[in-house]
Amino acid sequence: MKIRTFAPAFLIAALFFSCTSKEKTGSTATPVDSSTSAATPEMRAVKIDARKIGPEKSEEQIQIENAIEKLEANKNNPVVGYWVGAFGKNKINIAIAEIQDNKALGYTVCAGNFRPITGSVKNNSDSVYTFTMDEPGTDQYDGHFEFTIRTSSNQMKGTWSPFKKGAASAKTFVLHKTDFVYSTDHGIFEIASQRVLEESDVYDLALEELALMRNEIYARHGYSFKDKEMRAYFDTTAWYVPMGIDIRDNLTDVEVQNIDLIYVYEKYQEEHYDDYGR
Repeated sequence: MKIRTFAPAFLIAALFFSCTSKEKTGSTATPVDSSTSAATPEMRAVKIDARKIGPEKSEEQIQIENAIEKLEANKNNPVVGYWVGAFGKNKINIAIAEIQDNKALGYTVCAGNFRPITGSVKNNSDSVYTFTMDEPGTDQYDGHFEFTIRTSSNQMKGTWSPFKKGAASAKTFVLHKTDFVYSTDHGIFEIASQRVLEESDVYDLALEELALMRNEIYARHGYSFKDKEMRAYFDTTAWYVPMGIDIRDNLTDVEVQNIDLIYVYEKYQEEHYDDYGR
């Protein structure tokens, strides 16, 4: 599949955490070695396993996963769930994980960051709930949330203000309850999650197309991008929901094989751009 124009030039350099620790290797005459080419796609050996690149899973991601378990256990509560939408220039996921004795527990995922939130909730009527929740205050950009959830319309509407004056601009937001469902049908390069790629799928793609193909795999799993420009691209798509800051464990075997192949071609183009006919 060849796409002539669709993405700005910033995607050329948009390589997030999964490739930040890659090591340089000697250049080769072809993008992949002969043993890789000879193998059938399903049996291709993986040189770089994307599930194993990078540091150990962070404590913050573990907190997210623990909160998701609580959320699943309490999902019959109409206010429990993921509330997603614009938060200034970024997309935010405010997850309400537990309501107990008028106390609320949750977290936010936004711009590659996770922040736990705790506070109180008041049930004003059968369908209207008001929340007052705070981030922990251990980060200079932490702040205070006040919002109302109307379960009749599945809408959250509220404000956020920083604890530290001038640290960030205050924000108003309107979010909607959103179910996160991993799907291989999202994005431009859906095939990268649907089946094992062959060289013919990638050899004629531009460097920015390869980067987008690879990053779409992570976006389908809800990876929250720290890279500003990559984040801006996915935040504008209707299907993208920021779910976590480390989704490596969720990658499928097919996706791991494809990330490996895509990266080989990205690296080859970077090292041999002048000879690649572009």
